[in-house]
Amino acid sequence: MFIGRDQELRELNRLYESERLEVAIMYGRRRVGKTELINYFCKGKKVIFFTAIENSADYNLNTFIEAVHRSRLAHTDELLARMIPRDYLQLLDLITVMAKHEKTILVIDEYPYLAKAEKSFSSILQKYIDYNFRNTNMLIILCGSSMSFMENQVLSAKSPLYGRRTAQFKIEPFNYSDAVKFVPNYSKEDKLLTYGIFGGTPYYLSQINNKNTLQENVSDLFFNTKGLLFEEPGSLIKQELREPHMYNAIITVIANGGTRLSEIADKVNKPANLCESYIKKLMSLGLVTKEKPMGEKSGTKSLYILNDNMFKFWFRYVQDNLSLISKGMGKKAAAGIWTEINSFMGRTFESVCIQYMWDNYDALPIQPKDIGRWWGSNPKEKQEEEIDILAADGGKAVFGECKFKNTKTGIDDLENLKRKSELLSRYTTKYYYLFSKSGFTEQLKKTAKESGNVMLVGLGDLL
Repeated sequence: MFIGRDQELRELNRLYESERLEVAIMYGRRRVGKTELINYFCKGKKVIFFTAIENSADYNLNTFIEAVHRSRLAHTDELLARMIPRDYLQLLDLITVMAKHEKTILVIDEYPYLAKAEKSFSSILQKYIDYNFRNTNMLIILCGSSMSFMENQVLSAKSPLYGRRTAQFKIEPFNYSDAVKFVPNYSKEDKLLTYGIFGGTPYYLSQINNKNTLQENVSDLFFNTKGLLFEEPGSLIKQELREPHMYNAIITVIANGGTRLSEIADKVNKPANLCESYIKKLMSLGLVTKEKPMGEKSGTKSLYILNDNMFKFWFRYVQDNLSLISKGMGKKAAAGIWTEINSFMGRTFESVCIQYMWDNYDALPIQPKDIGRWWGSNPKEKQEEEIDILAADGGKAVFGECKFKNTKTGIDDLENLKRKSELLSRYTTKYYYLFSKSGFTEQLKKTAKESGNVMLVGLGDLL
């Protein structure tokens, strides 16, 4: 079953229906579903699909030729019988001839491996795009998992291919609304917990056995030495980054609540400027994001947040239990996480609620340019305060509170949100959104119905 990617498929089909040469660059982290997307799009179409590997230029040339042979495009056998390409120039000449006979898609998956093995390939391809391919209506898709290579060696101004792309796709993990489609039989609460634990990476979600409970899947996949996700974060970091021990240390601090640069530097015992350089690389992979209080211009209050739920879960719970898991006591270790899962889900639930507001943008009482969190000092109480959601438009604002707990959200929660909203006196017209896992008290429902500026959103609305 193929899930999601509707926008990407529409754009790929637009490119395919074009009557000119189109060059699409597609990139994103490993496991995010790039190849699956391309395969789904290419069904029923004439395609040369070549996947490069980390091997020699000659090896990749031979497998590229095999991919051309498998394509069964018009005159393939005739042309290959006449001439077996001996280099990449001859191979691209052959593809040029084939593409003139019928609409052709050329996919080079894991492009960085080919470009590194044959260092002149990007320059060669650039010349063919400029001259040989321009008289065809081919669709060329260059796809890669190495984020740094695709951004610096393919998309940047110093790349020979700069200016040749006609479209680019950065494939991101799914948001919660698509992620929960992988577990259609789960309860609404377990669907959100699935997203909070596995994140939005399609490959990880596809490993869930819908015949088993969420708890059983978590135990089997995370807390088992043979489980797919037992070593996954470490493997990904080793593949993408040097000095994995430093990145592991930084992610561990952030996963356990150390979100300020000064805290991170102190915990890993490194200078702040050095830590910041490591964090920037994690940000380029989409693992970490930098947040500042919504509506504040100063960046001095910025926090670093783990952007990947699976990494957050692994570094919070699996890493601390590696000894138990290695001794075959993974189920015992896994059982302990469920007593505090609501606390763990807090930040993820906030992100889900923010996504809900974007998805229902036209129904909001205001039209904000951005939606996020706010935090700052309360001078009267001499303490830090947080507002889970803030969205503003001029002097109007929506304030949101997100409760992932086992008790109903009540009138006290609304009053507390109103109290915190007074810290932002620049907003004179205020609306209040309360999101709750367990529903709302009758008193709060009555107040919301009578007020006109209070909105209650439960799991049924979110899902």
